[in-house]
Amino acid sequence: AGCAQTAGIAPSGGTVSAKGGKGKQVSAQFSDLPVPKGAKMNVDKTVVVGSKTWFGQLTLDTSHSADSMFNFYSRELPNYGWRRIASLRAPTSILTYDRQSRVLYIAIKPSRIRGSEITITVSPKEENPPPPTPQPGAAIPTAPAGAPLGPPPQPRRN
Repeated sequence: AGCAQTAGIAPSGGTVSAKGGKGKQVSAQFSDLPVPKGAKMNVDKTVVVGSKTWFGQLTLDTSHSADSMFNFYSRELPNYGWRRIASLRAPTSILTYDRQSRVLYIAIKPSRIRGSEITITVSPKEENPPPPTPQPGAAIPTAPAGAPLGPPPQPRRN
């Protein structure tokens, strides 16, 4: 973990420079997410595609505790239009949100040295497929309300 390449993130979604051996520029296109002050993007663990509407996995290293980061994202994500689906506070805490056609999954765990590691995954939301349409002339099985769908099981005889 000591060799991981990191880059500072500009909260406004601007350009940031990588800190590490290469010093290359890394584009930060995360204006739809709150970014904790002082967070560093772990370039080795980040894979993101797209710009305004992006998908992928973003990993942040921060000096803040995992508990404070859970509180930060719980408080700030609704201000960015994200709607909470589920959350779990645990050794690795999980937050799940959605917004328009995307789903956001955040895993927050304490760092080995100090602070926390935040892994943010954004993916397209899967739409429920429409129910199958019956073929013309096909019988649709129905049963009266409360009726079993089949005969009761028969006891086995030896």
